[in-house]
Amino acid sequence: MNAVFFDLDGTLLDTLPDIRNAMNYALRAYDGETASDEDVRRYVGRGLYRALASAAAEKNPKGLDEGEFELMFQLMTSYYRRHAVVQTAPYPGMKELLSHLKDEGMKLGIVSNKADEIVQEIVSELLPDTFDFVSGERRDYPLKPDPSLLLEGLKEVGSAADNAVYIGDSEVDAETGKRAGIRTLIVSYGFRRKEELEKNGVITSASSVAELSQLLDNMVK
Repeated sequence: MNAVFFDLDGTLLDTLPDIRNAMNYALRAYDGETASDEDVRRYVGRGLYRALASAAAEKNPKGLDEGEFELMFQLMTSYYRRHAVVQTAPYPGMKELLSHLKDEGMKLGIVSNKADEIVQEIVSELLPDTFDFVSGERRDYPLKPDPSLLLEGLKEVGSAADNAVYIGDSEVDAETGKRAGIRTLIVSYGFRRKEELEKNGVITSASSVAELSQLLDNMVK
């Protein structure tokens, strides 16, 4: 193994509070009900656009036309760009794990469905000088679970699917890893609960960063 790639939200970082606040800022502007943490956990995974669409469908009983929803999404993303690292933080033990992997000579990467501009800002502020490849949504690549961007990231760091591992926290990540032909570890400390993942046929590998660290240590040895 020479490379470890990660999903961002719910895997490396607990971004839920800041996503929730941005989503609720937009929902309130259009007289919608606010979303709880558990709501947001259900909505996220396939990009902020789809997350807000799910929220709007549930929380705006009067409905929105296409133009109104586009304005709502612009409002959410504008707010989120300005408040992306207010409560967001690495999960306990994650910085130490990343440092250990780098010491072991691993190439490290991030592939997220979040807008690339926001991903770059968050990573540069919270985990600077750590990753060899960082990418959010790109216009020329489809979102996960399409594996194209993950495979491109592996190529850019000089690795191959057979020599890498991908780590995520959702059924989207499980499908991404499967399509990429890469060994995939799904954690249950993030946005999806173990029971929910297993109900959807996803096998979880670690319930804490400490368990994830031990798994990766065994793979490196």
